[in-house]
Amino acid sequence: MTADGFGFLYGQMRAGTTGPVLTVLDEGAVAGAIGPMEILTDPSGRARLLPQYFGVLPECRGLGYGRSLWRAAMHWGYQHGASYQLLQTVVGGASDRLCVSEGLSLLGFVHRQDV
Repeated sequence: MTADGFGFLYGQMRAGTTGPVLTVLDEGAVAGAIGPMEILTDPSGRARLLPQYFGVLPECRGLGYGRSLWRAAMHWGYQHGASYQLLQTVVGGASDRLCVSEGLSLLGFVHRQDV
């Protein structure tokens, strides 16, 4: 998952400059992670859970690890006072399908094109 930003995240964790990261293990090895778990006040004064890196190894998908991580992250945010979280997913991707299955509301689309 290094290519998805987890290598950077691991370095920040080791340096102690970021919030906690939640992980799930499969046979003693990290199979997925979500983090950092951090709360920031938005311009209107409401606490929001910042977007996280979120991934499950392809060979470990379909085992419920992503859903468990997602729910643990939402619980962490709630326990630490977050009012909401905005998410960004690739339409039709694994995280998007998880968000839809969890009943989240779509706020809109952004299209990006490389030039």
